[in-house]
Amino acid sequence: MSQVGTAERLRRASFAFSRTLRRTARRVLGLPPDWYALQRLGQFEDPESTWQPTGRFAELFVNHHGRVAHKWIHYFEIYDRLFERFIDGVTMPDGKRRPLHFLEIGVAQGGSLELWRENFGPDAVIFGIDIDPNCAILDRDDLQVRIGSQADPEFLQSVVAEMGGVDVVLDDGSHVAQHQRVSFDTLFPLLSANGLYVVEDTHTAYFFDFGGGLRRPGTIIEVAKGMVDGLNKWYFRAPVGRRAKLAWTDIVSVQFFDSIVAFEKGPRRRPEVRMTLPAADAK
Repeated sequence: MSQVGTAERLRRASFAFSRTLRRTARRVLGLPPDWYALQRLGQFEDPESTWQPTGRFAELFVNHHGRVAHKWIHYFEIYDRLFERFIDGVTMPDGKRRPLHFLEIGVAQGGSLELWRENFGPDAVIFGIDIDPNCAILDRDDLQVRIGSQADPEFLQSVVAEMGGVDVVLDDGSHVAQHQRVSFDTLFPLLSANGLYVVEDTHTAYFFDFGGGLRRPGTIIEVAKGMVDGLNKWYFRAPVGRRAKLAWTDIVSVQFFDSIVAFEKGPRRRPEVRMTLPAADAK
C-alpha cells in the first residue's frame, strides 16, 4: 500500500472516530445536533467591535427595523458585488429588463427576506422556503414562504414553477452537505440563462455536525473545487465528475469568498486564442 493511501485511510479513520465520539457525547449530555458548531461560532460574536461595514446592503441592514435578520458582517460587501447586476431586474436578450426572480433557502425569522425586498425593489418576485412549519406565519403577498425540505427535488421544482422561474438562488438552509448537493443538483439546471447560485455559511463544510470535515468529499466546498477542474476541462483529457462536467458546459465562473461560494451560470464555448496584427499589416 502506498504512503498516500495509508495516510488517507488514517485520515478517514480519525474522522470517523471523532464523529462517533461527538455523537455519543451529544446523546449522553442531551445536546442539540449543532451544539459543537454553535460553540465554535460563538467566538466570532464581539459586542464591542468597531467594524463599520459600508455599501448598499450594509446600509439596508443597519437601518432595518422589521423582522430579525442574522448575518455575518463581511457578507455585506460580497452581496453588493454578487447582486449588483440584479438590482434593477434581469436583462433580457433584447436588452429589455424584467423583474428578478429570487429564491432563498432558509427563512428563519424572516428578516433576510425583508432585506432582499428592500435590496431588489418592489417588482422582484421573492420566495423563501423552510422546513420549519412555524415559518408559514411569515408568508405574505410580497414575500411568499413555502414549507418543505431543500432535500426534496419535487418540492423545489414545484416552488420554482410557482415562481415562474428563478434567476438567483441563495442557499442559507440546513447547511448539511447532502441537502446542499440535492438543492444544487435540482435548482441549478432550473436557473435562467446567466443566473446565479449562491451558497452561504460554507464554513459548515468543515464541521462534523453538518456532514463536513477538512477536504471531506461531498461537501459543497469540495464540490466547488472539483468544478474548477471542469472550468478548465479544455486543457486535459482525464475524466471528471458529473458536476465538473456541468462547469465545462454551463458554468462561467466559480467564485470563492470567506464562507460563500457562488456559481455563475452561462453557456461555455470552445476557447480561442488570437494575436494582434503587426503595425505594417494593420494598414
